[in-house]
Amino acid sequence: MTMSKTRRALPFFLGGSLAAMIWIVLWFLGLDDSLLLMTIFLPPFSALASGTIGVAYFSQEGFMREDRFHMMNLMLALALIVFAIAETATGAIGSSETGYLAIILMQLPGLLLVALGVARYLRVITEVLNYRNDKAIAGGIICIPFGFFAVAGAIKAIAVPEVLTVESLVNIMVAAGIGSIVLALGMLLWVFRQGELAAPLGLAFIAMLLYLARSILWCWFGFTPLGPMFQVLVVESYILLGASISVARGLQNGKAGTVT
Repeated sequence: MTMSKTRRALPFFLGGSLAAMIWIVLWFLGLDDSLLLMTIFLPPFSALASGTIGVAYFSQEGFMREDRFHMMNLMLALALIVFAIAETATGAIGSSETGYLAIILMQLPGLLLVALGVARYLRVITEVLNYRNDKAIAGGIICIPFGFFAVAGAIKAIAVPEVLTVESLVNIMVAAGIGSIVLALGMLLWVFRQGELAAPLGLAFIAMLLYLARSILWCWFGFTPLGPMFQVLVVESYILLGASISVARGLQNGKAGTVT
């Protein structure tokens, strides 16, 4: 990452590092009340701040541009604002079986925005690069995560039948969907691995990988949605998405070549 890109992403990196350090210190000192406050307030704040900055960047030139890279980043920014609303509601719901299912469902609109933005951009890239097997690529991106998580869920259900609840089934499906987003971003990152777009796409890829990690921790390792370990991954994923959007805007300002 060049110096100019680093400068744009630096506030996000510093914020993410500071949040993680404070989290570790509070956990190490056993200050559970302070951890709870961070768990409630920091995720919506980080998502709202990152999303607002992104919308301010990319809405200046309109919401209907033909540039799919522009539109993808605008959708990521809007998704962060939706995540902020969901995280605020999550703090109000608290921990309960019904609450956990509601938390999953409240995240879906934001995830759909992310999926739509990434899918549209990936489709443009496959057309521009004349990938003749684009349908096979799309099928693999969808089928591989869903197949993997379905098998993993079935194995867990056989081993521990009591964990097979509506909540767990919905969470497995959502995790598979996030896996598809991660694969799509991974493919875009591979295509542009030697270009200017590698930096923002790489940050978005890592952000969604962390988002996927929290679903895996929830599904298979018993971490609750409002647990400190769970929420620190959420905060870092939101901040990294904000960094990705900021770097992407810097590239457009610098007239870097993008495939639209």
